[in-house]
Amino acid sequence: MSRGLGALLLAALVAAGGPEGPPLRTSNSQLVTRDAFLMGTRVHLAAYATTRDEGLARLDAALRALERTEQQLSTWRQDSDISALNRQPVGRPWQATRSTCRVLRDVFAWQAKTGGVFDPGIGRLIEAWDIHGDGRVPSPAEVTAATARSGLSRMFFDETRCEVTRRADATIDVGAFGKGEALDRVEAALGPGSWLVDLGGQVSVGGARPDGQSWTVGVAHPQKRDQSYLQISLHEGSLSTSGGSERDLVVKGKRIAHHLDPRTGMPAAFAGAVTVWHRSGLAADALTTALYVMGPEEGMSWAEAHGIAAVFLVPDGDTVRMLTTTAWSRHAGASAPASLSDRDQRDLAPVRLGGRVRLDRDLRRRALGHGHERAAGG
Repeated sequence: MSRGLGALLLAALVAAGGPEGPPLRTSNSQLVTRDAFLMGTRVHLAAYATTRDEGLARLDAALRALERTEQQLSTWRQDSDISALNRQPVGRPWQATRSTCRVLRDVFAWQAKTGGVFDPGIGRLIEAWDIHGDGRVPSPAEVTAATARSGLSRMFFDETRCEVTRRADATIDVGAFGKGEALDRVEAALGPGSWLVDLGGQVSVGGARPDGQSWTVGVAHPQKRDQSYLQISLHEGSLSTSGGSERDLVVKGKRIAHHLDPRTGMPAAFAGAVTVWHRSGLAADALTTALYVMGPEEGMSWAEAHGIAAVFLVPDGDTVRMLTTTAWSRHAGASAPASLSDRDQRDLAPVRLGGRVRLDRDLRRRALGHGHERAAGG
């Protein structure tokens, strides 16, 4: 899941239109912003409106959507739907609300599509590793026991009745899909228009700015989190990043990734970052988790086969290799990485196609042939 992403997606600094920021006013609209703290993280909202009052009213609607999502999905709230499900006695069906049922349909679908690599039913494994605390290294026996009580396969979901029956004492952690679902609900609340919401580093946008320009989101260097590595131009959809971050834990000198592999019960081995663009916020959130756990080799193969717009940033000594899928160039183009020379960056200037941005394929291929591959590609 996209955890600790304020350092990975530099949205708060550049998501609103580049290093100089978006225009505060156009001939018929003005930019209105709000900041809040919800779902355990900070949220930044920006929207263009004809008047400030109109803009604030829209952003208030978005905040209410986030609050409702937190009330339903947060495992930190004892009165949430997910907490109720996690407490439901084993073997007794639990009735989901209509909105939670819809979320569970998507969650179970992505769990199946990724072959169980995305699997939020790993609450017992998260407890074993104390991922939400100070971290610990469980014994092999503890990992085995927690794995036996983890996974959505330990739950039966009756889509027709919207009922979930826990077959074992497995619990759901929303860390790999909660923010994405919240952003999808924000989109439903805001409707069409020109807006951007940054929820803890995952960014969704609802259309180009009034001047026709896309919103610009910076993706941080995987090892130098205060530096922007890529500039992504967006006019729709959601951008999510998963990576090793300050939320990784160190126990007795050993790094423990806050991403766990449901297949092994162990922390993910990858130490870089992966970014996914998807029309759905929940899908982008889930897929960054799955691809991060898979790692670059398996993840690139899976993403390419399934038409996913993804980019891996793979640390390689003092450099970073950038691996992109075919779909990435169609949906979320990126300007040249900072590791390229000034001349190379000019050669790789973004090319607009149908309102989106991608790197010109011939120039990209040429760059890969004279050093780009060693510095930031593959």
